[in-house]
Amino acid sequence: MFTVSEILEATQGKLIRGNPNAIVTNISIDSRTIKKKDAFIAILGKQFDGHQFITDAINRGAETIIVHKIENTLEQATNVILVSNTKDALLQLASYYRQKFPVRVIAISGSNGKTTTKEMAAHILAQNFQVVKAPNSFNNDIGVPLTLFQIRPETEIVVLEMEMNEPGGITKLAQIAMPEIGVITNIGDTHLEFLKDRQGVAKEKQELLEVISEHGSVVLNRDDPWVVKIARPFRFYKKLFFGIKSKKGDLWAERIMSLSEDGIECLINGKYFLRLKIPGIYNIYNALAAIGVGVLLDLKISDMVDNLANFIPPSMRMEKITLLNGITIFNDAYNANPQSMLAALFAFSNFSTSGRKIAVLGDMCELGAQTISLHQLVGKEFPNGIDILVTVGKYAHYIGQEAQKKNLALQIYKCCDLNDVYNNLVDIFKNNDKILIKGSRAMKMETIVEKLITRYGRKTN
Repeated sequence: MFTVSEILEATQGKLIRGNPNAIVTNISIDSRTIKKKDAFIAILGKQFDGHQFITDAINRGAETIIVHKIENTLEQATNVILVSNTKDALLQLASYYRQKFPVRVIAISGSNGKTTTKEMAAHILAQNFQVVKAPNSFNNDIGVPLTLFQIRPETEIVVLEMEMNEPGGITKLAQIAMPEIGVITNIGDTHLEFLKDRQGVAKEKQELLEVISEHGSVVLNRDDPWVVKIARPFRFYKKLFFGIKSKKGDLWAERIMSLSEDGIECLINGKYFLRLKIPGIYNIYNALAAIGVGVLLDLKISDMVDNLANFIPPSMRMEKITLLNGITIFNDAYNANPQSMLAALFAFSNFSTSGRKIAVLGDMCELGAQTISLHQLVGKEFPNGIDILVTVGKYAHYIGQEAQKKNLALQIYKCCDLNDVYNNLVDIFKNNDKILIKGSRAMKMETIVEKLITRYGRKTN
């Protein structure tokens, strides 16, 4: 909750019209979610200009409008605040608001596993604390401020994701959120279009450690040499390492056993049995990172592994969907880079089935000059145990070209776009098939899932 005068103070804005003592109950950038007495910030985004939705926001109850240009539509607004840049104003407001509360903030970054680790950590911590977590993958200079606005007087813990595709981006977010604990899950080939190479990615993740250093604590992936390297120059209040390749860290997993599509299990630190309902060895890493956060907050490992046994992953992360005709879909369509693509493929290749295993893979985006070579890399390492590969988009066919060289029996279908898959290939999906669907966020591969559910119907428990 703000007053208009507090918004003016935080943003150094100018009150064009209105009452400085007026109350603002919430901050929103989406006119569709506005409630009475909310403030609407007209953000200029890549695809939309929020100034175009001012009238809609006012009609839905927004009494305070924050803009960086004066529009005729503002005539009906009760309070109008002019700022130099609305996106900056959102960050300034979030910083001002966060400092009102003595909450403990956990910030999670990394190339893969951020959202699942965040969800696992929040799931664990909610057993002992009042927790606010980032919804979905709210991890950038829009999502982090919107998450911070959800803090309430009773909130004790805030669990955030942080991911930016530009140098200095995570620094900006961390300075606003003031995290006490930082987590780096791993460092891989993400946002290379902007960060150039893995060293650039590592430098971006290091920004979180720079902000946290000396007074904060960190949870780090010991098995990732880049993570170990970027943490080396800094001193922290506490430093906790996790991994599965050795017992040298503070948390390690051994006796790892795949339960096919039903999950994975392991023994942590030689004595704590963990069973997850989601497959993939990478989810052991995510669980260890989440448990590491709990350890730093003095929770018992035995309690945390018990809680994780009931953890349900967020949607589009190996989400299992069974259709009425017997087809099982594994919807891993939220995002993709070479490391996450291969991790999903290897997990999927080990699933048991009486039918066929079909991988439907879309382009991996934001890979810059390495786009073709990294798609080829996935093809070269493409696992055995998959019967059909369907590639979708401009670059995914390079995966197929290389995969075919090592496995001549692999059937490959090349599609230009999502409609091509549905219109021309949907009939190749048969009863008892298992289908993995994965691609970068921009590819919207979940559209295929939605159409298959519409066509065949979804089986419910």
